[in-house]
Amino acid sequence: MPNAVVMTGYGPPEVLKWAGVPLREPGEGQIRIKVKAAGISPTDLALRAGSLKAIPLPPNAVLGFEAAGTVDAVGPGVTGTSIGDGVTALLLGLGGYAEYALASIWTRKPDTVSWIDAAALPSSAEAAVGVLRQLNVKSGETLLLFGGGGSVGIIATQLAVARGIKVISTVGEQDETLARELGAMPVRYGAGVAGRVRALGVVDAVFDAAGKGVLADAIALAGGPRQVITLSDPAAADFGVTLSQATTDRAPGALDETIALLADGRLRLRAHTSMPMQQAAEAHRQLESGTVHERIILTLQ
Repeated sequence: MPNAVVMTGYGPPEVLKWAGVPLREPGEGQIRIKVKAAGISPTDLALRAGSLKAIPLPPNAVLGFEAAGTVDAVGPGVTGTSIGDGVTALLLGLGGYAEYALASIWTRKPDTVSWIDAAALPSSAEAAVGVLRQLNVKSGETLLLFGGGGSVGIIATQLAVARGIKVISTVGEQDETLARELGAMPVRYGAGVAGRVRALGVVDAVFDAAGKGVLADAIALAGGPRQVITLSDPAAADFGVTLSQATTDRAPGALDETIALLADGRLRLRAHTSMPMQQAAEAHRQLESGTVHERIILTLQ
């Protein structure tokens, strides 16, 4: 029987336990991955803590929206992927913190991309590509990006700059240099951010990848809610703003596009470190403490 990090209930990191789980077979259009690395997202922390109960979880849920590993089994209807292939996958149904995971959205992992980088890519890349498509910002226009130092913001900045879009990125002091290196104009977030943004020019669209109460400023800067999209602010509906969520059709092809850029050295990811998957509870604890600025990727030998 394989093992997984099982969520024994809602609560502190201690609810995450390394335990045996059934080995599931891939269904139509699915593959089964023998996992080598899995990413931890902020949503994982919120789900575990019970602050996102609107997203239902089964008993003994296994968290993790992204994983990389080798194909272990192929379900009916799958073509172009064989057992033994290295892949990275977006897991809309969760399940990444495990020795084996089922995936319906995946792409081949180039040999030049490490397992850890491959596991750090899918969720952030899909969100970045998806929201940029929804906003439909054109070359020569200006995008305001809240949360520019985060995993999604870093990828979105690079994709937008490559398309000739002017990016204003709200970041903390520690990420100002990074934002400039990626081609954005950094602006310190916090009180007075709207004035600092206005000093740089007119904003055509706002991408909120921070989800920390910035919607009033975003709407004022964009001239209304129509060109504002947030990834996680629960007050979106109150402001008439679109809350963009991961679906199978939000960003088709996003993994193919971004893994190629990563393999060619044309895409940077947020700095990350790794921990053994069996220490997932400790990883959650460190991330919630706020003392870890990097992402944490869980690994299996």
